[in-house]
Amino acid sequence: MILVQTLLLVALAPLLHGAMRQLRARLAGRPGPPAVQPYRDLARLWTKQAVLPERASWLALCAPGVALGVALTLAAAVPLFAAPPGALDVVALALVLGLGRWVLAVAALDMRSGFTAMAASREMSLSALTEPALLIALLGARVAGAPPLIPHGNVSIAAALALFAFVVVTLAETARVPIDNQETHYELTMIHEGQVLEYGGWQLAMLQLAAQVRQLAFLAIAAGLLAPNLPIALAGIVVLSVLITLIENAFARLRLFEIPQLLTTAIVLAVASVGVRIG
Repeated sequence: MILVQTLLLVALAPLLHGAMRQLRARLAGRPGPPAVQPYRDLARLWTKQAVLPERASWLALCAPGVALGVALTLAAAVPLFAAPPGALDVVALALVLGLGRWVLAVAALDMRSGFTAMAASREMSLSALTEPALLIALLGARVAGAPPLIPHGNVSIAAALALFAFVVVTLAETARVPIDNQETHYELTMIHEGQVLEYGGWQLAMLQLAAQVRQLAFLAIAAGLLAPNLPIALAGIVVLSVLITLIENAFARLRLFEIPQLLTTAIVLAVASVGVRIG
């Protein structure tokens, strides 16, 4: 069942990414690319040769494989088909995500490029706020013990606060506006995408697929916090995808020094979810 879930998430992740990109374009008054465009992009990149800087070490060569492996591990651990919603090892999740983030940051520094090093520095700085918010939000949801759709007094309020905090974390982990922008090509403003500027060909295809799988996995985890059973969790993925796209269309990207304020708000909401439940 775990293998089926992993393969299904990997197969649908590019489609979800393309659908969100198309919806964002339609909301902006543009036709946008078709929802299946990510599949075409991945197929085109897989056929191209990967070229790295001459001074790059084996770390840069291994980073795309490690990033994809982390994404596949996350897809297998999502409590969707293989386990009931809410069943998730929070500490293991944080460690796996931390491994993927560290490998990409080290590979970006190994490229000896000023832009990739700047993006890696930003990524690691923001992770100091993202990881506590992620841990406390998931712990708060586990302490709450019930999705916010189930009216149960303080438990429902605590679960809703944890969900709001996790949505903010999802925006940061998936490089979404207002924290980051996947569609930007301006090196000075890139965070996640800036770390992979030197990659191309099949290595870039692996990195893009890894990012798309991570995005779907995070939405699946958030839907598990939202819904009491599998059918509603699947519908929750669609609802959250539309909600994130609407947020991207309604807000501009925050200035870099304003992003920690938003992530701190997520930490406060996550801590409040635990406090409300205990109180």
